[in-house]
Amino acid sequence: MKILGQAWFATWLLVSMALASALIKLVSLIGLPKERSEGIAIAIIQTAWRISICLTPWMRFTASRGWDEEWAKVLAIMEASDARTNHKPWMFLSNHTSFMDVLLFTTLTRTSVMWKCRTYMDNALFKTPILSSICRGCGHFPVYFKSTEEGKFTVDKEKNAEVDKLVDAHLKTGNLCFYPEGQVNKDPDNIMAFRFGGMKKALDVDARLVLFVAVGNPRVWPKKAPVGGMPGHVNYGLKLIAPDGAKAYVAQLRGRDDLTTEDKEMADHELMAKFLRLAMQENYDCLKEGANDNKAKDD
Repeated sequence: MKILGQAWFATWLLVSMALASALIKLVSLIGLPKERSEGIAIAIIQTAWRISICLTPWMRFTASRGWDEEWAKVLAIMEASDARTNHKPWMFLSNHTSFMDVLLFTTLTRTSVMWKCRTYMDNALFKTPILSSICRGCGHFPVYFKSTEEGKFTVDKEKNAEVDKLVDAHLKTGNLCFYPEGQVNKDPDNIMAFRFGGMKKALDVDARLVLFVAVGNPRVWPKKAPVGGMPGHVNYGLKLIAPDGAKAYVAQLRGRDDLTTEDKEMADHELMAKFLRLAMQENYDCLKEGANDNKAKDD
């Protein structure tokens, strides 16, 4: 059954992504403004992935309590800030345990929000068939690694410095979604330390911060599997962490009574990385309890 499920999902995923890639290439030839062309591309791939997931009902996804309420807070702030001249970008931070993480966040997030979201991707993905056209069409940013060994983050600083300029330009009007752990986590129950680059960027632009956390994605799409489609139950949730921006969040952390001497000596980006990781871990643990409850019901 697992093999049949994977074959079914793989077929729909391949067909939908091939069609999406062709449409995105067509859109790029029309000559639309860059932001509009990329927004349309994101809407296209979002639709393709939604179709693939909807046609694979044995992969089940359940929102946590408070999902709608947290999104309502985010959207209310977005609508209010759209009327202002000073743009404060949003950063959506997710745990990373499977390629399904990408599909899940993309399909669950409103198109109006995804329209302005871009992410970082390994430059190697810009060289793969079908996906490369999608990555470029959506305007995502390549990360140039010197080492591809798991657990190592050796990057080409010169090339990534040029990419960083593009990210800064995008954040003047747009948003980012990325995985602060920096790689797929082989031990999903324990959130890894957050890389400091994303934290520094969040502070530089004073980004509003939101956590998107999912539990169970490796069950439906294992880390080393070429494609998903296996039966399984996934719980997911959203948490607005810094509605007033990263700088206000750090100031709030600095005012805590339970900071250790080590915490107080940390740079702002280090302190933020520590407490954001703890917040993500707490959300993960709560979602896992719900996932265990669902499993017990299924059994």
